[in-house]
Amino acid sequence: MNRRVLITSPQNEQVKRWKKLHSKKGRLQEQALLIEGEHLLLEAHTASVRFEAILVNSEKADAWRRIEGRLPMDVVVYELAPAIFDALVDTETPQGVAAVISIPVWPREAWLEKEGDLTYLLLDAIQDPGNLGTMIRTAQAAGVDGILLGKGTVDPFNAKVVRAAMGAIFRVPLIQMDLAEAIPLLQAHGVTIVNTSPHAGAYHFDYPYPSRVALLLGNEGRGVDEKHLAHVDAAIKIPMPGETESLNVSITSAILMYERIRQQFQGR
Repeated sequence: MNRRVLITSPQNEQVKRWKKLHSKKGRLQEQALLIEGEHLLLEAHTASVRFEAILVNSEKADAWRRIEGRLPMDVVVYELAPAIFDALVDTETPQGVAAVISIPVWPREAWLEKEGDLTYLLLDAIQDPGNLGTMIRTAQAAGVDGILLGKGTVDPFNAKVVRAAMGAIFRVPLIQMDLAEAIPLLQAHGVTIVNTSPHAGAYHFDYPYPSRVALLLGNEGRGVDEKHLAHVDAAIKIPMPGETESLNVSITSAILMYERIRQQFQGR
């Protein structure tokens, strides 16, 4: 049974530490993040993420009882006064249960040194948390092997990204790395770099995806940085007969990832 600790003061040292997790700097210093809600806690546990603390609103014990037996039993449960709990989470209608967990770390061999077919996303300065979270969630559904987050990309452990990803951040390798370093490294491992361009000669459904491919997607406003485009192996385009200027980057990524799946399934 979990040991329980009651906290009623906002000046408690643990509370002060947890508040630091609201910032990227604090998360990096502590190598931890705060997640909220039954679904995310269960997803984190299923993915074998290490729990450091479980936080419960002392007036919403039902939320904890619903999942108590499905979470680690060796983690301290902190029962917080409602005002303290609500100040720690950033949802408008908190469910009453949260956790501090270790930031997932993906070793090099988990993404770079795999053999056989591979699919990666390379993200250049994606700034909208909702876009990034949606892309991570879609990448998990599509079986993507890893996501490389280039300079200028929003912190993947930002609370809005975590919510939008719906637990996928615990399962898809997320590697924060300068794409100027990542692209030649991937190419050295036989990975073809592909991006979208309205001037490309082939539509995305006519381009035969190689067995090892990385899809390069750029910033919502300016697209992919020119210095990265110079090293792209192939460009494709998505037809837009409605003459829309561009698609949302998360929609673009989904179209490309699922064309990859279609080709893989068709080749079986």
